[in-house]
Amino acid sequence: MLCPSTTDPDTVHEWLTSWTAVVFKELDGLYRASARGWLKYKVRETTEAIVGAITGPTTAPRTLLLGRYDTDGRLQYTGRTTVLPSAAGRTVAGLLAPADPGRHPWTGWSFSAG
Repeated sequence: MLCPSTTDPDTVHEWLTSWTAVVFKELDGLYRASARGWLKYKVRETTEAIVGAITGPTTAPRTLLLGRYDTDGRLQYTGRTTVLPSAAGRTVAGLLAPADPGRHPWTGWSFSAG
């Protein structure tokens, strides 16, 4: 695949802040199959979320259903974790607290595995 290239520091800075991955190599560097010579920088972003629900038993959740508050103060579903290893599920279980009865914003919702 043909990709853009540059030696301009401002362009590199823009790419590093807006792209999800950037490859670095020497200007005269050639691609060599199965050989390390190019470096890849992957962008990783993190954010905080609230555990709004779980799947699996409360003693060892399998996945966490996550949410964030919108501008109106409503907890909106944003995604879920991958399946937690058993030990991680047991650790998370000790950190969870039940929502106030009848006040959970997702009461009556159903979620699909997809």
